[in-house]
Amino acid sequence: MRKRRIGTVVAAAIGAFALFSTQASAITWEKDFATGLAPSSSGSAVWSYSPQEDANAAFQKNGDWFFVSDNRADGFSGVAEWRLYNTSGTLVRGGYVWMNLGAGESRWKNKDFTEGYKLQFRACRGHSDGTFLEHCGAWVSIAA
Repeated sequence: MRKRRIGTVVAAAIGAFALFSTQASAITWEKDFATGLAPSSSGSAVWSYSPQEDANAAFQKNGDWFFVSDNRADGFSGVAEWRLYNTSGTLVRGGYVWMNLGAGESRWKNKDFTEGYKLQFRACRGHSDGTFLEHCGAWVSIAA
């Protein structure tokens, strides 16, 4: 009887792991560079700041625009890390918008998100080769 319970617990744990690892690996992480100037659409934006304010990011819902700036000459780039969840709460897309034009620069990047999905993003700094992010701000949530 004890072996049967252990087998059930192990099978359940493996099934849960397979479910969550499949959801996380089912998406392709997108890597974009903010190179555009101000968008033609207007609207308010939601902001995120890195803790040392060496980078900041914003999302303008009208037109699905990301704004990213690099505020410090430190050899790092500013980046907006983002995740998009469907109405069931499943992660369906994710990625990074890098601003690697140098300190004191800021640019925009247009994306296309499904209306009504939940978008989370945060401002970080890091190396645009994707090796690591650091000094990330808090996640900000908004309906796309």
